[in-house]
Amino acid sequence: MRHILLLATITVSFLVSQMATAQKLSPQDLQNIELANHKKIVAQALSYNDAQTAINSMHYIIALEGANSTYKDSLAITYYRTGNYVSSHLVAKELLTSKPDNTQLLEINAVSLQSLGATKDAIATYETLFAKTNNMAHGYQLAMLQYGIKRLAEAQATIAQTLQCADIENAYLQFAIDENQNQNVPLKAAAFNLQGLIAFELKDNTAAKNAFDEALKIMPEFTVATQNANAVVVAMQNEQKVKEQTKKE
Repeated sequence: MRHILLLATITVSFLVSQMATAQKLSPQDLQNIELANHKKIVAQALSYNDAQTAINSMHYIIALEGANSTYKDSLAITYYRTGNYVSSHLVAKELLTSKPDNTQLLEINAVSLQSLGATKDAIATYETLFAKTNNMAHGYQLAMLQYGIKRLAEAQATIAQTLQCADIENAYLQFAIDENQNQNVPLKAAAFNLQGLIAFELKDNTAAKNAFDEALKIMPEFTVATQNANAVVVAMQNEQKVKEQTKKE
């Protein structure tokens, strides 16, 4: 019984001590404890690939730290990585007002806009991004978007500049061969293929054929480039037939 009473006395003393300590904490101390806990939750959640829990705690952190919280950048990145492009665009756009030269945020915003189908806004963002990075991947995406809406002169200039960029090792793009198969293609070969497509649209078959041939030098088994090169050859042959027929007449 004495042991039980002694244990009870110790427990009560410990609780009184804890309550006294808690009463001494200021509101700022309590906020710091809450911040620290949410930062631990973010780290733990991300380590377990639990993005949604991390996002929830990031919102708590930003609410506590205010508009200049560095966790806004982390929030944009996490939204982007989870494919929530509406939210990643909105956060990145907000942050870019004070960090216009941040290439990571520019890339997040560009890809988000592209994924959302906001092509003209994506082009404007990629133009800013490519001017800052001179990165082949950024140039390729910009030229693709310009080509997609038939801004062919711009696309032609962009892809020419892109092909002057330093090559990116182990950078590949997927091209569909048929309904069931895809093919991984080196970025530079894809860029030459795009250059060929643009030239073909501009009725410059010779330049188109040369570009497709360059793509096939990099990857001889590049199916789409092979098909495009064959199509240009047929177009050139037809063009030659028309010229010969015109001469006869």
